[in-house]
Amino acid sequence: MDYSDKIKALQEKAGIETDGVASSKTWLHVYYLLFNSVPYDLNTEILIKNIQHKLNVRHDAYVWDKTWDALYDLLIEQDVETEITPAEVEQSNMLMLNTMSKEVVLFAKELIYLAAKNGICIRLMDKPKKQKQFKNKKIANSNFGLSFYVGVFEKNTKGKLVHVENSPSYAKVAKLGASIGLTYNHESKYFKSSQKFDIVPAWAVRLNDTEMVQELSRRKMENINLLAII
Repeated sequence: MDYSDKIKALQEKAGIETDGVASSKTWLHVYYLLFNSVPYDLNTEILIKNIQHKLNVRHDAYVWDKTWDALYDLLIEQDVETEITPAEVEQSNMLMLNTMSKEVVLFAKELIYLAAKNGICIRLMDKPKKQKQFKNKKIANSNFGLSFYVGVFEKNTKGKLVHVENSPSYAKVAKLGASIGLTYNHESKYFKSSQKFDIVPAWAVRLNDTEMVQELSRRKMENINLLAII
């Protein structure tokens, strides 16, 4: 197993895209897995040094094989328990919210609140490793940060909170999302373990796919709010 495979294993455990690339986002989530807390300083070099110091390897921000070996051994091989606490779900959601576009954050927070109010624990997730590519305006929004995924966590027979891939709660969460203006893809054939929500701008209702993407691209380049009606 080379280092990219170990990175993918760590990314999968963190619930983010498994591309085998040690991006700043990956380090942020590895930090959370290791320290079970959100870092005060999001500088990637400082994150790496703190992680290496915790692992008792040379902490110079240069990621040698020993760093990956130690992370994989500690977080993957030694950790066979998949249980997670409500507090850990909340902190994980905070991390994901910090990576989302400002247009999406309010919707995601409201969905988390509504789900909790209805007794459903959801965690913001990265996109699944495998997903079918669709050509429509809802899926196209993924490229502009107007989409996000959630996973449902429920207590198992032992009373432990774990991620569930198939649950009636996904349909309930989808309806809650629709109540605040989110559209969702509920095709379990393609999305088995997470629910994908999209925000379709109100101004795009009468536009075709190409026109909407062009307008989103223009707004993104000119730093204009993607959802604002102007």
